[in-house]
Amino acid sequence: KDGSSAITRPQVAPERTSIGLSISMDPLLTANLQAFVAHRPTAAAQRSVSLPGLRSTANDLGATRRDFERQKLLEQRRKRVSMVFLDRMEVDASKRAALQQVSAMRQDADRRLQLDRMVERMRPAPEKKGPIVTTYGANCLWEGHNRKINWAPLECY
Repeated sequence: KDGSSAITRPQVAPERTSIGLSISMDPLLTANLQAFVAHRPTAAAQRSVSLPGLRSTANDLGATRRDFERQKLLEQRRKRVSMVFLDRMEVDASKRAALQQVSAMRQDADRRLQLDRMVERMRPAPEKKGPIVTTYGANCLWEGHNRKINWAPLECY
């Protein structure tokens, strides 16, 4: 290896449907989605599945986001069920390797933010209601000027 920290995707045999189309499951994306859902610990979110009346409003944005992510994981599980035994074993092995890789990447704060953004980009765009009013800080010189910068330790410079 050349020392770069490139992401390697485990290879998965494509799934064949009854009409012969190939549907491949992306183990890295699935593992990231699973880790993202697991690292959002809120007691109300976990109880709201078993007790639907616990949600504050029907249009709870957090609940719809969690529902979207859980729906994607449910689709992956349903794809897995329709696979042949040996393909399922191969997918499980690649998913386990991808989950280890994703959990190692999520230990770094910058990579965790990038992986979280990857999941958030999967979500459908919210419905627009009326005009968008943009605001900005008076002291900001450029976009992202007010964002906190995570510097590496001084030993690295």
